[in-house]
Amino acid sequence: MREALLDRLRCPACGTDRSLALHGAGVRDEREIREGELRCRSCERTFAIRAGVAELLHDPPEYVVREAAGLERFAAVMRADGWDREMVRALPYVDIPYWWGQRRAFEYWCDELPLREGDWLLDVGSATCWAGAQFAARGLNVIALDISTAELQGLRTADHFIEDGAVYFERVLSDMSQPAIASGSLDYIFCCESLHHNRPAELRRTLREFNRMLRPGGSLILANEPLRFPLKLKRDHGAEVAQFEGNENVYFLHEYVLAAARAGFAVSVRWPRNAPKSSRDEEQPRRPTPGMLRRSLRRLRAAVRLAVSGDASLNMLCRKRG
Repeated sequence: MREALLDRLRCPACGTDRSLALHGAGVRDEREIREGELRCRSCERTFAIRAGVAELLHDPPEYVVREAAGLERFAAVMRADGWDREMVRALPYVDIPYWWGQRRAFEYWCDELPLREGDWLLDVGSATCWAGAQFAARGLNVIALDISTAELQGLRTADHFIEDGAVYFERVLSDMSQPAIASGSLDYIFCCESLHHNRPAELRRTLREFNRMLRPGGSLILANEPLRFPLKLKRDHGAEVAQFEGNENVYFLHEYVLAAARAGFAVSVRWPRNAPKSSRDEEQPRRPTPGMLRRSLRRLRAAVRLAVSGDASLNMLCRKRG
């Protein structure tokens, strides 16, 4: 970590913003402090810096401990399947169907948002750290946040991206429902397929914490969150990864929208759109035509089918009021 991160942190023990300071010189390399200690000026608790990660996961609940252990096991499975440094560095641009969806959502949001060099962005549930690296390459100041440091499924995976000096981003070990990030310190929060790892009470608390961390006018980006539908309840959601105890949950669209609105956000649901295949696809006649009306009716029927029995993921923009 670098000293500039201190102004974006809060003590996870006493909840005091911007109270953490370096205690001693620590061990540094040309990029950052690799080993050291942080001390809270308010409550005097101390926290470790290890391998460049600020370890601020304080007194985690049991389900978080189990999920972090499951990520260690999942990382071992990835290694056995051939995942290595080069594969991780290629993410999300790999020829695997799961990653097509991640790439599509990421590119949609990069095109949609006015991302500016120097903005601060928190990547929640960073896992392989691919999103943190991609946003950092676009000039943003990035903090990757996760409950695990496991290589391939946690914050130490960041070294694969930053060791050659092309990009840099911070790493904070912390829980999204009790994040050790200071109030009003972020311009964006990016949460890609991570928010559903909260049970209902934790979901509401996490969204309130996201609102707290953002500056007025800042944005929470929810990407590829799984959804439940009336005729597709997905009662077995997460069954295939149950051995990793990932605290998997699935919600209806309105549950996300209401929880975000009650947390203080102005909410806009977005379904990622396909990019035009040519310039002609962008040109639409101004007057209605029979063909346009037929297409509108087809889209309406498709929307009704989706609302009842569809299978889609949620992409939603939440802006902090003010």
